[in-house]
Amino acid sequence: MTSLATRRHAATFVLGLLGFLAASAPQTAAPASGSRPIDPALVLPIEKIPVQHRETVLEIIRDHTMHRKAPADTFPCNSKVYLTLLNEPIITLALWQDLAASPVKLRQLETHKYQGTDGAGATATWEYIYRSPKLHVLLSDLDYVSPRGTAKLNGRILLVVHSGFYREVNGEPWIQHDVEAFVKVDSKGWKTLAKTVRPLLEKVLEDQVQEAGWFVSLMGRMVETYPNWACSVILKQDHIDPKTRQSFLALVTQVKKPGALTGRPQLAENAGNDPPKRR
Repeated sequence: MTSLATRRHAATFVLGLLGFLAASAPQTAAPASGSRPIDPALVLPIEKIPVQHRETVLEIIRDHTMHRKAPADTFPCNSKVYLTLLNEPIITLALWQDLAASPVKLRQLETHKYQGTDGAGATATWEYIYRSPKLHVLLSDLDYVSPRGTAKLNGRILLVVHSGFYREVNGEPWIQHDVEAFVKVDSKGWKTLAKTVRPLLEKVLEDQVQEAGWFVSLMGRMVETYPNWACSVILKQDHIDPKTRQSFLALVTQVKKPGALTGRPQLAENAGNDPPKRR
């Protein structure tokens, strides 16, 4: 049994935001009313965003309802494995669901677009509006209905992921990534609900931004440590595009390490055993 801790909500974030990044560190608070607005140019290179999405991206950043930024997280992982998990959320979720029960359902609508539900009232449609090895930008439409149906909210989420790639002197590859999430609630009744609902939504956003990167880094290490398991899981996923499935299997075989384990990983329910960060 691995000493890596499980966090059940991590896969939920894959559905709506696919995000990544940084575990167990304090997050920045949403700016208070009247505080200095955030300059979009400091968040991402707006000229790289497709023209049809620019106004929406600028609006969400400038007029956001909530904002969280996670500190950088650094961990060992092959860059190709990492980018595959980042770019193919259906593969990442399938691996997770083989290890831990999750109500999340995810389907691919188009090449860059996905839709999913988290089993707890949230439905999200999101797409990668920009992708490169060092920068991923995701735009999501999110609808939420509380368990009792007393609160209904809809909004838009912008997720920006920066990734860096390094090598130790011994050649071991490392990844460093960070995420910034902006939420703009569009519901007409938001002002009425804000007093009671906002604290809940801020806590959900904080938890999931915090855990998303841990989720991706964990799955990357699982794939490299248990390549046979990863291949066997994905081979069974008939809903995954055959080309995507074969590409993943070929990659895992290519990067397989001599000391890789042949069994199936298990996740320890011990939140004190988070994977160590690079110093």
